[in-house]
Amino acid sequence: MKRANVVPVLETSRLRLRPLSMADTAAVFEIHSDPETLKYWGHDQMTSIEQAEDLIRGNMEWVDSGMAVYWAMERRERPGLIGTCTLFKMDHQNRHAEVGYILNRSCWGQGFMTEALATMIDYAFTTLDLHRLEADTDPRNANSIALLKKFGFRQEGYFRERWFVHGQWLDSDMLGLLRSEYDPPPIAGSAGTGS
Repeated sequence: MKRANVVPVLETSRLRLRPLSMADTAAVFEIHSDPETLKYWGHDQMTSIEQAEDLIRGNMEWVDSGMAVYWAMERRERPGLIGTCTLFKMDHQNRHAEVGYILNRSCWGQGFMTEALATMIDYAFTTLDLHRLEADTDPRNANSIALLKKFGFRQEGYFRERWFVHGQWLDSDMLGLLRSEYDPPPIAGSAGTGS
């Protein structure tokens, strides 16, 4: 498995996935302070810009350690972060990682996350030579689960009251995808990777 200490720029016809930077702080805060966007997320909504700064710094440290790849997602024709997508909890020996993603609510329903996930999965299996991808989801998040299943992710486990978030115990739906099972769906607007 190749270690990814440098985050590459990946492109589709509509999107650019690029390294996250401190210049993205305001956009990250906008996403993570929205209660509707954070409804199924693993932490409470942010209440200060400093929390967004801390999140970005922490993500950069994970990238530097070789344990994660974090991308800022933006439109190619209009720079500015609209979401993030991630390969994290990388296990180099066993060649697997977890996928994560979040999108500004103003961009929901436009197919952006489908496009970004297609590019990220391709990078994980081809460039990083991963064997397996995993996703830990809130079972109430039907849209996210449907998106993962579009790419061939299968439900592999259900953990009751696994996380304490938003003042309540939440269940966890675990999905997995093996490289040997991956058959990319046709994605409108997909243009592969760039440098």
